[in-house]
Amino acid sequence: MNNAILITRPDHDTITNYFSYWSKLVIEAATKHNIKPLDLVGIKATKKNVSSYIAKHNPKLLFFNGHGDENRIAGFRDEVLIEVSQNIELLRGKIVYVRSCDVAANLGKVSIQKGALAFIGYTKKYALCTSTASQSRPLQDRVAQLFLLPSNLIPIALIKGNTVKDAYRKSQNAMIRSIRFMLSTKASQEQRDALPYLWSNRKYQVLLGDEDAHLSRE
Repeated sequence: MNNAILITRPDHDTITNYFSYWSKLVIEAATKHNIKPLDLVGIKATKKNVSSYIAKHNPKLLFFNGHGDENRIAGFRDEVLIEVSQNIELLRGKIVYVRSCDVAANLGKVSIQKGALAFIGYTKKYALCTSTASQSRPLQDRVAQLFLLPSNLIPIALIKGNTVKDAYRKSQNAMIRSIRFMLSTKASQEQRDALPYLWSNRKYQVLLGDEDAHLSRE
């Protein structure tokens, strides 16, 4: 098993573009900690590439960004990458984080049954609020950061050697800190208005499988 991280970064609409930009911080963390990033960005985020990269490099950590539903994880232009009824065996032996809507409701559960080590995802819609004034500069968006910094903590904590349980807790706690800020007088109106959506993300973010799974530091 290779201590690499496979990251899908489709960028074909506003939401996936934000995911793609903010995932650069995960890539930087991986490089810093000698974890090889396998970066499937833009048009590279295809079913064929996901299958071939997993077969060739055998990464232990998989980080999917994009759209999805209870049975599918999608990539560039919503091409299906992983589907319950077709190729879920690709997740066997892996630690998986999916930043997408609904995927943990069924696919995540089935992946554990089929041998995935651990799975973190969302059983309902993953919400992302953005500032209209910052959509051309995703990394400077002070609304989006309240959502994406906490969700980035999952792969970053795993890269640093934390267990899945600790990575999940760090993300949960970071969302609470964001929510407290959104309730404060320091928050802008846009940030305050986004609070219910972040609360929903926290409520529906789940951890399945082996809580003690982690990347070895060999």
